[in-house]
Amino acid sequence: KVANRTYVADPKGDVAAKYDKIHMFDVDLGNGERYAESATFDPGNQAALVDLPWGRLGLTICYDLRFPGLYRHLAQAGADYLTVPSAFTRPTGEAHWHVLLRSRAIET
Repeated sequence: KVANRTYVADPKGDVAAKYDKIHMFDVDLGNGERYAESATFDPGNQAALVDLPWGRLGLTICYDLRFPGLYRHLAQAGADYLTVPSAFTRPTGEAHWHVLLRSRAIET
């Protein structure tokens, strides 16, 4: 299996941080659509933050958005900003994407 991974590069192009998605998207939407990300990907097991010139960045990926504990941990660890690169399906995106993003916002 492979990892669903995000990289952050520094100004020289070197890897400054990486994050392996923790929460796999395994779901049956009930309309015949079924997704089993865990059939191809191994989950990560560690949250990741990286210090940038403008603040500390917390790294997450797509389905992680549904798990508030990860975002609470990142905020408590000093994240100023969060990344959520994603490819939500149309049905789940329309139903959940914006509300979940707003609920994970970091108040400063």
